[in-house]
Amino acid sequence: MTLGRKYQQPSGNAGDARKVYASQSKVGTLSGCSSSISLCDMIEPPDYEEVADRLMGPRDPLAYPPHDMELCTVPRRIRTVTHVLPDEDLIKAPMFVRDCIRTYTSDYTVVEHKHRQHSGSTLGRERLGARLERLATAPRQLYEVDEDQVPESQPSSGRQSVASISSSSSCNETLTPRGSWASLDLRSSSSDPLLPDLFERRPPEQQDAINEARRLENRQADLLGLYSPYLDEEEAVERRLAAEMPSEVAGHRILVHCHQLKLEVDVEPLFASMALYDAKEKKKLSENFYFNLNSECTRQMLSAHVPHADLSTMSRSAVFDIMNPSADVFLVVRVEKVLQGDVNECVEPYIKDDKNREKVRAGAQAACSRLGKYRMPLAWSAVSLLNILSGSDRDERDTGTNTNSLDRKASSSSLEQLRRRAGEVGGSLTRKGSVERRAPPADELAPQLDAMKPVSITVTSFFKQETDKLRDEDLYKFLVEIKRPSSAPKKLKCIPGILKIEVAPCPEEIKNGLTPELAKLQPYGDENVRPTKEVLPFPIHPVAAPHLQYRNLMYVNVRDINLNAYTSRAGSARNITVRVQLMSGEQQASALPAIFGRSSCPEYTSEAFTTVLYHNKNPSLYDEIKIKLPADLGDQHHLLFTFLHISCQRKPVAPEQEKNVETVVGFSWLPLCRNGKLTCGEFNLPVMQEEPPPNYSYIFPDVLLPGTRWIDNHKPIFSVTLDAHTTVHPLDNYIERFAVACEAVQEGNIPTRIGLANMEAELRASISELPTANVEILSRYLPYVLDKLLHLLVAPPSLAGVPLNIAQDVFTCLANVFTDVCNMNEGVTCDPHGRSSLITAYIQYQCTIPRPSLADRDIGLPLPPAVMSDGSCKILHEELALQWVVASGATRDLAMHNSWALFELMIKSMCEYLYWSGAHEAPRKARFPDQFTDDITTLVNNVTTEIISRYGKNSRLTQSLNNSLAFFLFDLLNIADRGYVFNLIRSYHKQMSAKIASLPDAVPLVQYKLAFLRIICSHEHYVALNLPMGSSSGAASPAPSVHSHASHSSAPPPHALTHEHRSRHYLAGLLLHDLTGALELQSPVLQCAAVNALLSLLTAHDADPRLATPEVRARVAQLYMPLLGIVLDAAPMLSRSAGARDVMQFDGEMGQLNSLYNPSANDPDSKQTGRPPYNSETHRNLLMCLVWLLKSCSRAALAQCCAELPPARLPALLHLLHLCFIAHEYKGRKELLKCQQQNVRKTTDIKAKLEDVILGQGSARSDLIMRRKGGSMAVPGRRERWRKDWRGARDAPPSPLAPHPALPAALAAEVSLTLLHALETIVQSCSNLESGQAVCSAALQVVLRAMQRNQSAAVLQHMFATVRSLIVKLGWSCCGEESGICRVLLRHCAALCPATRAHAAAALYALMRHHYQLGNSFSRVKMQVTMSLSSLVGTSTTFSEESLRRALKTILVYAERDPDLQQTSFPEQVKDLVFNLHMILSDTVKMKEFQEDPEMLLDLMHRIARGYQHSPDLRLTWLNNMAQKHMERSNHTEAGMCLVHGAALVAEQMNARGRGAALLEKVTHNALDESCADTLHHHLTHHELQALLEHAASELMTAGMYEAVNEVYKVLIPIAEEHRDYKKLANIHGKLNEAFTRIDQLHGKRVFGTYFRVSFYGALFGDLHGEEFIYKEHALTKLPEIFSRLENFYGQRFGAENVVIIKDSNIVDSSTLPADKAHIQITYVEPYFEPHELRTRTTHSERNYNIKRFMYATPFTVGGRAHGDIAEQCKRKTILTTAHHFPYVKTRIQVVARSQIILTPIEVAIEDIQKKINELFAATSQEPADPKILQMVVQGCIGTTVNQGPLELAQVFLAPVADGSQPPTRLTNKLRLAFKDFSKKCHDALKKNKNLIGSDQREYQRELERNYARFAERLAPLVLPAHSHAAQLRY
Repeated sequence: MTLGRKYQQPSGNAGDARKVYASQSKVGTLSGCSSSISLCDMIEPPDYEEVADRLMGPRDPLAYPPHDMELCTVPRRIRTVTHVLPDEDLIKAPMFVRDCIRTYTSDYTVVEHKHRQHSGSTLGRERLGARLERLATAPRQLYEVDEDQVPESQPSSGRQSVASISSSSSCNETLTPRGSWASLDLRSSSSDPLLPDLFERRPPEQQDAINEARRLENRQADLLGLYSPYLDEEEAVERRLAAEMPSEVAGHRILVHCHQLKLEVDVEPLFASMALYDAKEKKKLSENFYFNLNSECTRQMLSAHVPHADLSTMSRSAVFDIMNPSADVFLVVRVEKVLQGDVNECVEPYIKDDKNREKVRAGAQAACSRLGKYRMPLAWSAVSLLNILSGSDRDERDTGTNTNSLDRKASSSSLEQLRRRAGEVGGSLTRKGSVERRAPPADELAPQLDAMKPVSITVTSFFKQETDKLRDEDLYKFLVEIKRPSSAPKKLKCIPGILKIEVAPCPEEIKNGLTPELAKLQPYGDENVRPTKEVLPFPIHPVAAPHLQYRNLMYVNVRDINLNAYTSRAGSARNITVRVQLMSGEQQASALPAIFGRSSCPEYTSEAFTTVLYHNKNPSLYDEIKIKLPADLGDQHHLLFTFLHISCQRKPVAPEQEKNVETVVGFSWLPLCRNGKLTCGEFNLPVMQEEPPPNYSYIFPDVLLPGTRWIDNHKPIFSVTLDAHTTVHPLDNYIERFAVACEAVQEGNIPTRIGLANMEAELRASISELPTANVEILSRYLPYVLDKLLHLLVAPPSLAGVPLNIAQDVFTCLANVFTDVCNMNEGVTCDPHGRSSLITAYIQYQCTIPRPSLADRDIGLPLPPAVMSDGSCKILHEELALQWVVASGATRDLAMHNSWALFELMIKSMCEYLYWSGAHEAPRKARFPDQFTDDITTLVNNVTTEIISRYGKNSRLTQSLNNSLAFFLFDLLNIADRGYVFNLIRSYHKQMSAKIASLPDAVPLVQYKLAFLRIICSHEHYVALNLPMGSSSGAASPAPSVHSHASHSSAPPPHALTHEHRSRHYLAGLLLHDLTGALELQSPVLQCAAVNALLSLLTAHDADPRLATPEVRARVAQLYMPLLGIVLDAAPMLSRSAGARDVMQFDGEMGQLNSLYNPSANDPDSKQTGRPPYNSETHRNLLMCLVWLLKSCSRAALAQCCAELPPARLPALLHLLHLCFIAHEYKGRKELLKCQQQNVRKTTDIKAKLEDVILGQGSARSDLIMRRKGGSMAVPGRRERWRKDWRGARDAPPSPLAPHPALPAALAAEVSLTLLHALETIVQSCSNLESGQAVCSAALQVVLRAMQRNQSAAVLQHMFATVRSLIVKLGWSCCGEESGICRVLLRHCAALCPATRAHAAAALYALMRHHYQLGNSFSRVKMQVTMSLSSLVGTSTTFSEESLRRALKTILVYAERDPDLQQTSFPEQVKDLVFNLHMILSDTVKMKEFQEDPEMLLDLMHRIARGYQHSPDLRLTWLNNMAQKHMERSNHTEAGMCLVHGAALVAEQMNARGRGAALLEKVTHNALDESCADTLHHHLTHHELQALLEHAASELMTAGMYEAVNEVYKVLIPIAEEHRDYKKLANIHGKLNEAFTRIDQLHGKRVFGTYFRVSFYGALFGDLHGEEFIYKEHALTKLPEIFSRLENFYGQRFGAENVVIIKDSNIVDSSTLPADKAHIQITYVEPYFEPHELRTRTTHSERNYNIKRFMYATPFTVGGRAHGDIAEQCKRKTILTTAHHFPYVKTRIQVVARSQIILTPIEVAIEDIQKKINELFAATSQEPADPKILQMVVQGCIGTTVNQGPLELAQVFLAPVADGSQPPTRLTNKLRLAFKDFSKKCHDALKKNKNLIGSDQREYQRELERNYARFAERLAPLVLPAHSHAAQLRY
């Protein structure tokens, strides 16, 4: 998948991908395309060795180099100064140890390919990054789309912006003369620089040559390097990861410096150690690092016990390797002191303020003197890894301090204080589990560790070490409590003190560093400087990678001792220590000095003592003793444990009374080696009470020896753990058995337990069982195991002089080992091809291939017979090929599953063979014996057959086999006969094609074939292998004549894929042939795969410096010239696939460009075959391949192709160039950034699903990719120590490389220049042909469409030069109305870039000048320019009027300075045109100022449109612009009105049906505004009228104005009937049916616009001051919404503090308002109708359409208050009349008249009662009835809570009449009748409600009836008619 969609085409492509996935067969089929896989089309490859020298001389830059490969010795990379080796004599060591050490110290034999870096198989991310950096240094391309659109003429403040129209742009309907609008003098404007050569007369050929030379300056040679970030690495099947040189695997290394350790009472030496622990996993993560920070005087207290201190033990810095960083990792520090007694008593002076310090010091001095070599635990502390990281963050936040404090004060709640301090650093610990919930995951901690800054940590108190909680299990509990407190935390005492450490990331190089074995790291500096020690990690999951250095360490951990049962006359054993010794014999002198010293002591010692717990008979300890094991470990080596009671005499006594310090309590031992196997693990041993007997070391102590005394009856009372960290003891029975068997048969010392007779069976068994070994251990010893297997394969051992026939056993075992290693941890070490990095590193670097012994005289071919028949050693590659060919059954299957490893091993062996035999100097045909090449042929056929036979059963295997075979042949091309390899490729191709042709659907096989060829073609010498033509071949004249074209007609055209082309250029021919076939298939996946294969190959060509020169690149392009014909054949499909993606809205004048090329005419079968269009990736990549070809090929070759193309295909070629412009358009920096932030690869998932369909779920690459995405490493966070930037490269799939921001711009520019150059070449090559003029016209259209897209300023300059050239060549025809050239040039005249503007102005002037010279007039240009400008300024959002003004000034200057036309009328005509254009421009200046004010903007557009009342074309344009603006704001009704006005204008010009604009009066009364006779524009026809009416009907339908739709169609139907357009009539009546159906469905539910009166007051508004408008808002808009909108808008313009909203509707006296404020009065209004209007406007829609009178009511009282009693409450109705009817072409219309109606209190009452009557009537008459609405209305009328309202009105106005105190009047009678009606309606409503309710509402109904009865009873006397009422009625 390309990422071009991601960065350059953000729209439309996901849909393409979905369509692909949802297609009929998911992946397509091969139906109908069998001809593309025809067997008779097989081409015989050339005999390369025979023809290469003849066709390509040795000096040819493209010739295959003679010495392309070299065998070198690469020194092993080690970290230490010298190799780490054992001290012992290796002669006595076992053979396994010797072989391992040889593996760890030998250098590497590596095959170096001198040009492999140019191969497509190695174009990885690292090289791509360097390539992109190089490309990014090119000159920056400037695009107008990236520039900030700030028009230069925009005023600086909003106030000026609005006030600026006060003098010239009133918004009322009075028109100002146009002359006064041009307020800016054009003559005072400045112009852009003139082009110096515009007036020069040159022949077209000379001008073309100048343009070409300019185009070729500062070009990017590496076109596809710019495109490479958009290519998908996961699809690059040819990518084969080169093996990394083996290096030690490291985690995240931190450097810890220990600065200070002291307690508050500093009276004795302290001994500290630190190590890493994981509280969650309950595992120790590192060995102990011991450090000593005692002062010199305290160190002297131990001088009697420490003879000297080696420098290596004085280290105070350590490097910790954290393999698994997590929030549960702690750095634990333990503190010990000299043994003195009970720890509780010893701690007291440190906790309490002991005044007698001298006594304490004296006691410590005495203890040091007597017990200085014994230790007792004192205290401990812990620092969380989170604390360290958050401390680093604190450093970044607060640079004022660099101390991360974990202070603890000496108090009882010490643990709580630790939690509090930890919370300050690592987060709050106040809730259980809170840290665990907030702790970042491990994958986030890893980068934090690497990026952390140095942080200092101070611990101010320690926990006292409880003697009963010394075990690691107790420590883990404490750590969990610290991290996540439990409900009942343990109370621990604290000891005040200070520990200061500094933690920082470890640098790459450590000066004076020591490994865990104390070997010096390079570079090692001053010998007298304290070293830094590397601390050996104890990873939770040890790394499964081969060992690289010698290491042989053992850690002895004493756990538990139970001497409760010990009895002796000397007393009980209470103060117990264990002395540990490594013995090489049974005498004390045999104790080896192999125990590592701790701190400030000798480097090695022969004994170590555990800590002592005072008066504890069964102590649990934490001691760790580190031992260096001897390399020649034998049965005599053992560990001796001596149990001692230490006498802690507290009181001073006489010397003769002093007891012995040590009393031996017992002994135990543990043999370290039995039968060559190292003893490891946990042991529970008995303790012997007396000294062990002789020869005790050869048996284990659990054997009860007779005559010996044991403590507690030989029970196991001593627990100890032996943990080995060694690289010479595999600790695996199967590997050890294999090693012993190999040593026995190779060195002849057969163990007696096996015997000679059984030795062969033992060897075979050990070989067959070797794969059952633990695979992780096997991987650590992989080089030894594989070396040994290869040695057994080629040099089988002999027993009794008879060679053993074990080749098949070894071959099977080898394949099994490969399988196990590849499958280890779900294949996490494998690349996308399934190649394990461990095996590839072994093959490339570590393997030692046995070879026959040759004397110097033997070297050379043929090899002497003695060598070939030497049975001591066979040749590995021959033996592998032989065993593979003869293998069968399970062995054959294993070999096939591991084909890649066997092939790569064979290649490595063949390369070494060439050099040790001297065959590299021989001709390639003679390098290998025929028998071997026959085996290879057989093997290739077998593998191909396997692929074909199993492709549907095991897709993972077949895919791996296919790729492995391809890489094998790829490698063979470097060392074998290339013609022979070509035949192997042909054999594969033939077998695959035969199978594909026999199957109805063989998509996977076709994809395999494409992948195979893609791998082969990625060879670094691919070009040389194709035998490219010489530089003189294929030359043609730039513009061949017609005669020359005819003379060449018999020869095949150069763009045809002929038999000769495929035969000579074999690999390129295969690729292009397969591409042709794939493009004809119906499978989008295969199409994409074939195109991507070609594109990856061309990308490698661009990256190859050997092909950098244009001459060489042109020769390479000759290989691909048939691609031009292939893409031409695919042009119809490309056009179809481009249709959906070409979303750019082009101008109407450019619409005719579609007639340039009709794809359906060239592909009549495209619709019938049902072939889907190419997906976006295929489309884009195929066109990019074409662009590369056009850029790389020579001009002569392209000209020859064009001249030989049939005339009918030339438009297709130009159309392809147009598609290329579309596909590779630059979208702008903002769009790129938006796509990058989304980071969505839209078709990856789709393609993954498609691949699953093709390859099944078991595809190797897909499995690996999915594992890498979802799985995790067995050792998360591991990294390669030597290359830090490589870390994790194999742990995650490669992420798409985000391109440099300048690269997409450079890519688009380079593509455009390439296409422009090709376009010029096509025009020039066809200039002498009959179709030359048509080609020239079509080329101009292509350029114009390209110029409408985003182009860089540099590219536009060249495009303008081409346009000027084409104008000259075309003459009159270049300015036809359909071309749109004027509009394109004007658009660029308004560009912000001065250079673009200057060239556009020059081109426009050249157009005028040329047309004037042709006919003394350029009236067509005038008309086109005027129309284009009017259209542009109304719609373009990037239009800059200041830029256009400068361009007009430039044109004016050209006209004034044109020497050739000064004596003509041309300059004056240009001046008139320019001034006319400037006046149009000035009209639109104000529009730019009000872009953010839609109402003002539309007012201005409307006024400008009215200014063109006598220019129908321009008025139509502006009405259309207004419609577009309304559509953008979803004002569909107003957009429809604009279109109706346009239709009325057209009808008026046509005098349609004798009525003109009056035809549309029923649609809108405003249509009569267009009644303006103008007989000058008879070009408007019924087509325009129909189009406008249809569009208007569509907009009105969207707006819900269905009645208006009917009126529009009433006008349209007669027109359609007149022209017998029955299809249109059917469509119209269908639309009418839909409209009427919607009216019926929505009856009573429709809502229309909401209206508000808005008045403006204040000088800030300029001419708007005092103006009053009716605003039409969307339906259901509330008053607060329009308040907020206007307040926010004008607040931003004038400042929020300057805008005041008047919320009442009273009359405003503007003289009383502050002059510096902007006041806005907003009032809700309703449409107002007279009674007679209501009788005709019966529907809701009629009362909301064609309305111009609005009313709002204001309550008042005579006394001046707004509200009063009912008897005095009056109402003022204000009626406003607008200038036009709503809906109109604008959303606000000015108020032109107002009137008022005053209602008396009784009239207000009548109005209220009538309103309630209407509500009751509506609710009662509704069908179907709505009970809820009915009950709500009734409740509102007669409910108990509201019935006082109507009754109150009756009491106030009718009671005086009823009691005779007031005579009746007309109004009282009207109110009385209204109440009677009201009572009747209430009764009817109750009656209807009774029929609607259910049983649950009967009580509610009765309550309503009671309320009504009371209401009617009280109302009855008030509504009775008065006596002689008629006589008393007064008027």
